[in-house]
Amino acid sequence: MTIGLDAVRAALLEACPGLRVDDIRPLEGGYTSRQWVADTDEGQLLAKHPVRSPDPEHMRRLIAATRHAADGAVPVVRFRAFQPHAAALGGPLLVQEFQAGTPADEAWDGLDDRERRAFAAELGTIVARIHTCYGPWFGDVLGRERYDDVRAFLHARVDNQVGKAGPTLPAGLIERAGRALHAAVDTVVPEDEHPALLHGDLWLPNILVRNGHIRCILDFEHGRWGERFMDFAKLYEHIFDAFPDGLVPFLEAYDRQAGLPADWEDRVRLGNALHSLSTAVYFARWNPEYVPQYLGELETWLATPAG
Repeated sequence: MTIGLDAVRAALLEACPGLRVDDIRPLEGGYTSRQWVADTDEGQLLAKHPVRSPDPEHMRRLIAATRHAADGAVPVVRFRAFQPHAAALGGPLLVQEFQAGTPADEAWDGLDDRERRAFAAELGTIVARIHTCYGPWFGDVLGRERYDDVRAFLHARVDNQVGKAGPTLPAGLIERAGRALHAAVDTVVPEDEHPALLHGDLWLPNILVRNGHIRCILDFEHGRWGERFMDFAKLYEHIFDAFPDGLVPFLEAYDRQAGLPADWEDRVRLGNALHSLSTAVYFARWNPEYVPQYLGELETWLATPAG
């Protein structure tokens, strides 16, 4: 569905009565939403219309998780308005401040090794700030789905992903992975873990840099109260697997802010395996060509003894 600029303008004025809109232009990028930048009398605003997950609750979850992160001194955007159903767009519209800068994936190739290590250290501090925002329960930040303890939360995550695995995925492997993940949850994760805010999608495109520093963490759409080391999986996959020299400064900065328990490596390994399962399930629907990579990671995890 093509959305014209007149429709975006109408949706903005519906969401923000009295706003003067001088110019609107589409913003390239974004895998799950259409986005436009508007020059207004209140400054530059970003209009965001979800495509893959048009349920208004998805946007409410993003707003709530972002605001929790802001309470923990995490650099995030501020929101101007939210319309659960913008008539001109036929779906929800989120209006937020526009943050100028460069997505870290676009800036990465221009950084030398020293600058990448400095970026990793800065990221370690910011991720630790996210994880030291503590919640009242495990699960949805809006309270729609709650779990009393971390193991119940993780068991439900495993069951959810195994249940969503479609017929194109090898049933035997998915079932074996599910059983092994359940066993690992009961042996690796301490029962008394506190619910930590998770970003849920930490990778370079969701990190905005400006003047050599991280200025904003974007898109808390998958934010929840959970087990903090689940957030490490995409960082390993998209940053540290390719640039292992950044891992030590990241971990040192994280440890200073949030602390690394003695069992952190086992918990990261469990989080990585759960990420492999959930990503295989996700890509089986949207990008099947990527599925073999994550199934291979599950096979490797199953074949590698813990510890």
